[in-house]
Amino acid sequence: MSIYSKLQIEPADPIIKVMVRSAQDSSPDKVDVTIGVYKDEDGSSLTFPVVKKAKEILHTNDPGHSYTTMQGIPEFNKGARDVVFGEYGKNDNIVTIQTISGTGAIYMATNFLTEAGWKDYYVGNPAWSNYYQTIDFAGGKAHTYTHYDEKAQKIDFDSLLEALNTAPANSIFLLQTCCHNPTGADFSKDQWKTIGELMKKNKLIPILDTAYQGFATGDKYEDAWPVRYFYELNIDFLVCQSFSKNLGLYGERTGALHVVVQDRNLLPNVTSTLLALFRKICSFAPAWGARIAAEVFKSEELTKEWDQNVADVTKRLRTIREKVHQKFVELKTPGDWSPVLVQTGLFWYSGLTEDHIEQLAVHHHVYATTYGRINVSGLNDANIDYFCRAVDTVVRGSAN
Repeated sequence: MSIYSKLQIEPADPIIKVMVRSAQDSSPDKVDVTIGVYKDEDGSSLTFPVVKKAKEILHTNDPGHSYTTMQGIPEFNKGARDVVFGEYGKNDNIVTIQTISGTGAIYMATNFLTEAGWKDYYVGNPAWSNYYQTIDFAGGKAHTYTHYDEKAQKIDFDSLLEALNTAPANSIFLLQTCCHNPTGADFSKDQWKTIGELMKKNKLIPILDTAYQGFATGDKYEDAWPVRYFYELNIDFLVCQSFSKNLGLYGERTGALHVVVQDRNLLPNVTSTLLALFRKICSFAPAWGARIAAEVFKSEELTKEWDQNVADVTKRLRTIREKVHQKFVELKTPGDWSPVLVQTGLFWYSGLTEDHIEQLAVHHHVYATTYGRINVSGLNDANIDYFCRAVDTVVRGSAN
């Protein structure tokens, strides 16, 4: 008997399954709006202009390939903290550790809280599917509430309020700061204030996940408002940060975990626990993406250019949403398509059913997640008309 005979075939990630299916389709009409990668007008993954300049600097002043530090590249950590905490980034009660992008930050956060003794998590459905796997791997237990009412096509805030008011003390709430994945439905500032007040009152633990900072309003500082607001509450909380989207560093796996600590006497304990955890994972985080980001952070000129790059991306995403909505209006497509205008960021939670999605793939070579999440950046002037007509056809077909 083989030593591997007890291993089972694990279920494939549903998004990866669609990606594989799409890759096997050679139709010239193919439209792929599946994976969460920003695509430019010609359908390519965008390399931000500011990233190209930062890479040129690094090629001129080669930093080499030695290990950095277990906590990460100091210039990157400082810059990442300033990007998400703004004026509070300089304060001494924030412990930052470089991570293997946003997934690594979530992994570190959940395992860190397990070490601290806290294992009950609350996640709003629908959510990024990897949350559940990461929580489970850390030994936690995930409870759910409804983030988005699919029938009303808006946030189900009452469901969250009920969870906030009934969860035991020291329960952990995993919340996305903006550009919610997969719904694009974000909390208002008033809703955030209510959330924060209840979390402080009921002694709950926030993890704020910020993977798309800048893609909601076009302004990174504005999109990070929830983080600064929670800092002002003077509570312990964690922030998971990724630069995959807003710097386009997908394959470089560039991110950070920030832990806000109110009892400064415990800062050494927090830092020591984080470093011990990271030692078990990979000892040192990948350096190249963090070096690129650090070059941007420490240059006022490059930071301004980055701001413009992000604003340009966000403007294009809004324009695509407007064109999609206008096309459905022209086609008189059955249903309410207004949510495409009010949702933010990379994703549009379309309301298309699993059957609609299958019909789009089989008959029209259009690929999206089975739950109807559309990456709007996968649409452009060359395929928007085709995409909207395909959706119109399958929607009318199911209505008959």
